[in-house]
Amino acid sequence: MFNRGRYNPYRKRSFSLSDTKRKKYAEEMNLIKDYFDDSPSWSISYHLDSAYCYYERFQLRLSNHSADNMYHDLNNSERLLVNVKCSKLDFINTIENNVDSIVKFVNTLELDKYRFINIVGYNVNCYLKGYKTKKETYDWRG
Repeated sequence: MFNRGRYNPYRKRSFSLSDTKRKKYAEEMNLIKDYFDDSPSWSISYHLDSAYCYYERFQLRLSNHSADNMYHDLNNSERLLVNVKCSKLDFINTIENNVDSIVKFVNTLELDKYRFINIVGYNVNCYLKGYKTKKETYDWRG
């Protein structure tokens, strides 16, 4: 799966890794897969690049790429999508150290006003319904 000098059609680029780095990466990805297999409240995508947890008022998504309308209905979905951008190698650390604080902060917001929330670092970008780019920005640390 993680061969040297291969073309990755999902990412549309070639990559080269030394045997040691390739082995370490494969081990880290197996640890992530095992972690999510043991976490019933979380699910992870086939490519191990997005993790999901469902809450009463929103869906939390950890991902190494931004959500888009191709896979998520960001304008008319039943449940608000809260996207947290982070490296897939940081999923476990983010879940164990930041998710509780992020969820607590998101629950303080008037979620009915927003069509999509994107969190990058400590910045919470809340995109307003009825607008393409208009947003309110917060810091989830308070």
